[in-house]
Amino acid sequence: MKTVSTLRRKPVERSRLQLLREDAGLGLREVASHAGVIPSVLSRVENGKAPSISTALRLARFYETTVELLFGHHIKQEASK
Repeated sequence: MKTVSTLRRKPVERSRLQLLREDAGLGLREVASHAGVIPSVLSRVENGKAPSISTALRLARFYETTVELLFGHHIKQEASK
């Protein structure tokens, strides 16, 4: 039986959104509040869930960038389904 100490954790890949937030020195709740989204929604989006259009627009506005730059990979994945 493996113990907790013998299990290896996979390195966690951070999303572009999470990296932007961390590089700015901001907490999840702080960004959520300023962007006008619920913290749990922001957390799910940072962890790979595709955002709604309104959430994507709010976050792009907050980070002063485009939806395509923040979520291009989600847009392409959804379009191919």
